Amino acid sequence: MLTFKQLNILREEAKAKKVSSNTKGVLHELLVGYHLRKRHMEKHPDIAGASPEEVHDKLKSQITPEQYEKINKRAKAAAEDIKKRVGAHGRIVRVQWTSKEGDLHRATGIHATQKQDASDIVVTTKNALGEEKHHGVSLKVTDKKSGNLPVSNPGMESTLGGKEILENHRKRLIKKHPWISKITNPDARKAYMRANPAIRSEVREANSRALNAVASHLHSQIEAMTPKQRAEHIRKIIAAKKTPMQEAGHAHIRHTTYEEGSTSATDPANAHEHILNDPENIEVRRSGTSVIFSHRGVDFAKHRLKFENADNPTSVIKGSGELIGEH
Repeated sequence: MLTFKQLNILREEAKAKKVSSNTKGVLHELLVGYHLRKRHMEKHPDIAGASPEEVHDKLKSQITPEQYEKINKRAKAAAEDIKKRVGAHGRIVRVQWTSKEGDLHRATGIHATQKQDASDIVVTTKNALGEEKHHGVSLKVTDKKSGNLPVSNPGMESTLGGKEILENHRKRLIKKHPWISKITNPDARKAYMRANPAIRSEVREANSRALNAVASHLHSQIEAMTPKQRAEHIRKIIAAKKTPMQEAGHAHIRHTTYEEGSTSATDPANAHEHILNDPENIEVRRSGTSVIFSHRGVDFAKHRLKFENADNPTSVIKGSGELIGEH
């Protein structure tokens, strides 16, 4: 049996461990759902597996009380803000967890893929006439004190031909360094790179050149578009499109909670319409490995590119659509 001192040591070690982004995000979803009605969300009746409450209890047991309290405090602040935003439509009658494929249809009867609708929860309100309205809520939580977070994860197809540049880059590296094809275990590859700093430096430089080449290619492709084509491309990058729920007359909110519990929210489908409907005044430029979009001289969004692991000769390129400023 552990002594009191040993327990305290373990507790302090646990405190020092950072809560993973996944644990933080999932607990935020579950606790926002809880605080909206002061009860845990119900499990979809046709789905086997753990209920929201059971998932919550498991994750709670894996972190310290202090870490949990911080997550819980932010979730409560988010719930209070969401209540105000949906309150004009009536009282909240249901809150459902919709973070997995197929959940949105189970919750609302409206078909939508996760790509079409990023809602983590659906809040349903009912007015005095008995009319129900669904509010899909995409929940984000961050340790930042303010600012915009990535709003999409555009794949390589969004680089408009960058995939071929990446593939040719990999072929050149493998041809020059055949060991890349032989050492496929991630840990073994990391060890090899640590033991060969010159090769590690070469790989990083080659990756940097390839990333810049993809960014340059993307920039030239967007510049060659018509104003209307450019606006439609940007719409995809910043996920500024109505969800199937919105098309059916319901609502969608992208909601962010910051370090101290401050919040912000927007309707992605409508927040930038005044810009996207004025495509002749949208300009594009490249800054490093990002493509920046501006409207009448003011930056409003960017498509940022980076390698998942700059030391890995076969790493994938990750893209993120990000907003700049308030528009």
